[in-house]
Amino acid sequence: MKAEIGNKIIQFVPRADLDARANLAEFVRMAREELTAFDGAWAGDRWQQGKAVAVFATKTKPLRSYSFTPMAEPFKQFAKAYVRYQYSHNPVVSVAYWLHALRCIEAALLQVHGSAEIGLLNLAVMDVSAAKCREFFKSEDVWHKTGLMLVRVYDFCREHDLVRALPPWSSPFSKPTILTEDLGDAGKAHREAKLPSNTSMLALADLFCQADDKESRFYSSIMVLLMVAPGRISEVLRLPVNCIGFEPDQHGEQQMYLRWWAAKGKGFTKKWIVPAMHEVVSEAVRRLTEIGAPAREAAKFAFDHPGEFLGRGSGGECKSNAGDALLSPEEFCAAMALNQNVRLRYADGSPRWSALAGNTKWVADLVSSGRVTYSRLAQYVHQTYCGLHWPFIDLGQTVHAWDALCLHRENEFRSDIAVKPFSWRLPTATEVNSRIEPSYGRSLFEQRGIRDVDDSPINLTSHQLRHWLSTMSARAGMDDYTLAQWAGRARIADNRHYDHRTPEERMSEARNLVLPEKPALLQRFKNRQPVTYQELGVDRAGTAKPTLYGLCVHDYSMTPCTKVRQCMTCKQHVCIKGDAVTLDRITCLEQQLQISLDRAEKEQQAGTFGADRWIDHYKWELTHTRTMRMMLERKDVPDGTALRIPDAHDPSPVQRAMMDLGVLETPVSEQAGLPVMVKALLGAANA
Repeated sequence: MKAEIGNKIIQFVPRADLDARANLAEFVRMAREELTAFDGAWAGDRWQQGKAVAVFATKTKPLRSYSFTPMAEPFKQFAKAYVRYQYSHNPVVSVAYWLHALRCIEAALLQVHGSAEIGLLNLAVMDVSAAKCREFFKSEDVWHKTGLMLVRVYDFCREHDLVRALPPWSSPFSKPTILTEDLGDAGKAHREAKLPSNTSMLALADLFCQADDKESRFYSSIMVLLMVAPGRISEVLRLPVNCIGFEPDQHGEQQMYLRWWAAKGKGFTKKWIVPAMHEVVSEAVRRLTEIGAPAREAAKFAFDHPGEFLGRGSGGECKSNAGDALLSPEEFCAAMALNQNVRLRYADGSPRWSALAGNTKWVADLVSSGRVTYSRLAQYVHQTYCGLHWPFIDLGQTVHAWDALCLHRENEFRSDIAVKPFSWRLPTATEVNSRIEPSYGRSLFEQRGIRDVDDSPINLTSHQLRHWLSTMSARAGMDDYTLAQWAGRARIADNRHYDHRTPEERMSEARNLVLPEKPALLQRFKNRQPVTYQELGVDRAGTAKPTLYGLCVHDYSMTPCTKVRQCMTCKQHVCIKGDAVTLDRITCLEQQLQISLDRAEKEQQAGTFGADRWIDHYKWELTHTRTMRMMLERKDVPDGTALRIPDAHDPSPVQRAMMDLGVLETPVSEQAGLPVMVKALLGAANA
């Protein structure tokens, strides 16, 4: 509604809009001034705290690793407030999907309204944000996760009244099919692409064995470290030189492990190596240590001698070159390991630096100033090789550069260019994969004529080894928890993404877990499965009740338990021979009864009233318990035998009454069917 007063037009703003604007302004102010996550970074567009990196860049313009365009205002203020607020309540390793959602919303606001203002959010913007998600990203998994984040942002705005009358919205992206578990052609193709063949793995082992040059020894050693335990190439590249450790197992034998830093939030762990691979791992680490020794020496020199340039004496030892004295072209070429294949002097003997200026860009940059000194060369080395995390090689600051196992010098594996003795560097994942993938044209397999059984090129990637080991471990029967620990996974559920067994293999495993149609009595007893009365010699329909020591065949529908859970003295209790758990429990009960009997005898000797009655009770119970324990331990009694106290050894209340009246005169110990050991024990108890 508009009202005109004179020449001034006043726009009427509803109360609800005013409240939403006030809430939004207060939310941004609170996040900017009161929250401490990403402290001190509000003014910048790239935030970092720990491993979490937030770049407030728009997706409507080119977005690259080192160049981006900031989000439009005032949406950027809301995005910063939202990220800081959410991170304060739930610190996470990555905020990537939060930013994916925010970038989609910003692009949708600009398309629908031409203004990036969160207060203009409506149903049309929500739907366009989903379309932008499809446009910006290609993976169905990214669509699904970004869609969930969009819902969270919209719910947050609705619950905190940051936007007026915002309707509910659901993500149109369903959870994608897990291709490792898919039974169709797509799942089969996915498993075949992820899982290398056994022939390829054996070819890699042959490459490691036959490696006779520095390049083959270096890269095949890195791949071997990926073959012995599930890992990522980034994890291998950050191993320290002293990565091998030993610990005794439960048998006292020394077992090897690698000091490993697992990615994806798992952190430090020990990668245990099977004994068959101990020698192989030791050899791989030895090769990498030997090849990288000069590079580690150069890195250590740069740290210990800042501002000085690493030179070499006639014997190859480190030599400090410092100072601001101008270098001649010959000295410069010698220091930088350049081939002196051009004329470095004019006819009058003056230095001819222009001859080097066209060599390479970095050489041109060095000589262009006209003042080439060792100090300037030291500055160049620091700028080129020290890196972002110097003196460490990683963001987590776990390994110093001079302790990195996979370090090597620049041009270390090239024969056409001299090695730079002052340099050090780590290979990238792309460089490692280029040595084993034929698509890069530098495959070590192709160089040695190693091909697949069908004469096709060996095609491997570093991450395929992780999939292969996980699948082979699952086929061998490794449980999910152990596999997750061995692979350095933070969640057991992540195992499924690396399990590429065929549906037939999974079905076969499931069938093996199903018990036979008629399992033996002992097997069902151990698995706590039903056992009928008839199988225990009782002619009555029903299922026996499990106890701590066996099975109870008492009919509770007729009378309550007359033994008050003293099962070992009850003729309606059955023990099954062959169950170690039951035997241990009965042995423990026997020891407890023996202790109680000893105490009762001491009380009787001390003259305590009623102690003699407790002695008779404990002897009676101990006799039954010890008899059953001895029967369960007898080797001539086959496993699965049902053992119980004879009826004559446990007279019913009626029988006891008749014995008290003299109607039944035969003592229990003389009834037929009692084992000799029971009679002996009863005689000892009655003595």
